[in-house]
Amino acid sequence: MDRKQRGVKAGYRLIAISVSSAVFMQFLDSGAIGTAIPAIARALHLPPVDLNIAVISSQLATAAFIPVGTFIAERLGGRNAFVLALLTYLAGSLLCSQAPSLTFLAAARALQGIGGAVLIPVSRLLVVRSADKSELLSAMNWLLIPGIVGPLMGPAVGGFIVMHFSWRWVFLINLPVGLLSMAMVMTFVPNSRDEVQAEPDFIGMVLAGPALFALVFGLERLSHAGDGPFAAALLALGSMLVLLYLRHARRATAPVIDPTLLSVPSFRHSLVAGSLMRMAAGGTGFLFPLWLQLAMGKSPQLAGSIIMMSALTGLATRVVSVPLYRVVHPHTAATWGAVLLAGSLLLFALLRPGMPLPLFYLVMGVQGLVVSVPMMVVSTAAYLEIPAERTAQAAAFYTMFQQLTLSIGVTAGVWAVGLTEWLASTNEHDALTYSGAFVTLAFLALSAVPSAARFEPDTIGVLSERRR
Repeated sequence: MDRKQRGVKAGYRLIAISVSSAVFMQFLDSGAIGTAIPAIARALHLPPVDLNIAVISSQLATAAFIPVGTFIAERLGGRNAFVLALLTYLAGSLLCSQAPSLTFLAAARALQGIGGAVLIPVSRLLVVRSADKSELLSAMNWLLIPGIVGPLMGPAVGGFIVMHFSWRWVFLINLPVGLLSMAMVMTFVPNSRDEVQAEPDFIGMVLAGPALFALVFGLERLSHAGDGPFAAALLALGSMLVLLYLRHARRATAPVIDPTLLSVPSFRHSLVAGSLMRMAAGGTGFLFPLWLQLAMGKSPQLAGSIIMMSALTGLATRVVSVPLYRVVHPHTAATWGAVLLAGSLLLFALLRPGMPLPLFYLVMGVQGLVVSVPMMVVSTAAYLEIPAERTAQAAAFYTMFQQLTLSIGVTAGVWAVGLTEWLASTNEHDALTYSGAFVTLAFLALSAVPSAARFEPDTIGVLSERRR
């Protein structure tokens, strides 16, 4: 390997490690708040499932503002955009720590999401552009491993804080991590920017973000008794804005979210299969802390350590993923991985209070393994057939739907809990309530199989090629 090749390799690794420090902060926060939800609910005198709005408000704000975030990154440059986004995220964290009500907490979480609207797509874009297609799997690993370590530490950190301090410290710990992230980005990431080829799509920004917000928030409100008319109004508004956006996108020179990207087969299959698996993962991620603490009787700290097993096995899988996919073809990993993900959720449905503690750790570890194996392939395959000049558009599109489907997954989990309570006359402290929800989410994961199977084996097989 010559010096030039070594320089390229070091370049994508250094960029990925630098920007992933911000990804670590976000995932640490999301993992910690999950374990803290029952404590926050008690402090605010609310049912725990109502805290779903505090979870999805951040995800929704990120999805809605990704087009704006991409525009900011193009105008300010990568480093400057990161600094601005980190400051926004830290301001939201500080406000979360002072929240006196659910409404205030949801608004502050939304501010965090606005900061994430720049951090997430720009980090992915920088890494994708720094590596060749045959290096994408390795490059994405360098970016995503800290995004696994964050969730790995988050549940345990959240459980420890809730047990020994106030839940408000769950958000205050973001401050030192965020400041360290800012120092790394300013030191190692150059303030490069792309040459702007077209005028920004301001009309598209105005239509796309509010459309997504109205649709998902409308779906969330449907799970609350008495909110039917309000939910219907939001869904109608969101649908109208989507139709207006699609009409606008057909005429725009450079639409902020380009629907024609769906004509690229690997991108389309990745978006559909990945979205369905993420919905299942998003729903279970919200339900796990409630299930373990309310139905299984585990302490916050013990619940956090059990959930940590999922992130631990996910991390181990990503570390060995490059050689793994040389043994197991990526097409097989994507297709059968979705089946195994559904199977792991059915295992959760069988667990009951009083069962041996190691069994909980085992099943949670299996779940982390079977989430990571297909998702690494599916997420990376999205960019295999995307021309270089459209990478930025593809990254924004994909990242927006990634956040959107996580929010829908949380809403689906709440719906599944409510449906089980209604059908079986259970409550939030009954294990059967969550068993019904896990079965529902398992079918959602299984529905990803047809799209995953449609990947062209030769196209997706490039992910398993050895570098020469």
